[in-house]
Amino acid sequence: MTTEGKVILITGTSSGVGLHTALELAAAGHHVYATMRNPERAGTLRQLTEEQGVTVHIRTLDVQQDDSVRACVQGIVAETGRLDVLVNNAGAGLVRATEQASDEDVQQVLDLNLLGVIRCVRAVLPVMRSAGRGQIVNVTSVGGLVGQPLNDLYCAAKFAVEGLSESLASYLEPYFGIRVQVVEPGAIATNFLTTVLAGLEESPGPLDEVYRPVLDDYLAPMVTLMEQARAGGGPVAVGQTPQEVAQVIARVVSGEITAFRTRTSASGEAFTALKTSGDPTGDALLTLVRQRFLNR
Repeated sequence: MTTEGKVILITGTSSGVGLHTALELAAAGHHVYATMRNPERAGTLRQLTEEQGVTVHIRTLDVQQDDSVRACVQGIVAETGRLDVLVNNAGAGLVRATEQASDEDVQQVLDLNLLGVIRCVRAVLPVMRSAGRGQIVNVTSVGGLVGQPLNDLYCAAKFAVEGLSESLASYLEPYFGIRVQVVEPGAIATNFLTTVLAGLEESPGPLDEVYRPVLDDYLAPMVTLMEQARAGGGPVAVGQTPQEVAQVIARVVSGEITAFRTRTSASGEAFTALKTSGDPTGDALLTLVRQRFLNR
């Protein structure tokens, strides 16, 4: 049985925030199980663990498959005797108007970003309930608080994860000792623009020209930044780095941050201020719900 450090399962660790969260938590001395749908994509993670001298256990977990989720959780518990923390990080966006989206688009976005979270939560709850303790950290987005143009389906899924998390948090901690928290990144510095444009070229739709003015206006600030970067010979910086977001997640896992809801940047705070000004951490709302419905 593993004794020192927390046993932590993280989804979606082949790149970005998930990858750097795995490194941060491993460096802090935890037993990190970094999961991904295709372990063949773990090359960067393996390289960085060697360079940084940390240990990460890489496992297969496809959040869109019940059997895969259950098998991974059961395997970790068999190895360690427990599972202390779940970080639900796996997800992906889709920049497309609702009218443009196919049934397959809708299913994919909701299955990955919402149903995947539900599958993982259901799999770990029996283990955590039996232990009388645990922590679930759901990585959502400022798009889970504020809807954004052409991110219709993604925001819908993230709004749903926020509601799921609030509901779970209202009773899991007072009754079973399981803390549920939400981390809400804003823009993250990635090759977002290139990915969006490539996706549109690969799957053109009959309404692309109709919505092109909306897309052009939406992408204009990023296009301007790219042009300025090219002119200056420097890198394009749009939003936080994945490392910066991972550092916030690590603070939540460590217990340094105990709030239910945490934005990861000043720009995210400003963007969501109208939604959060009365209760920025969500703790007051949780207290109200527990008192009203559970007398706790």
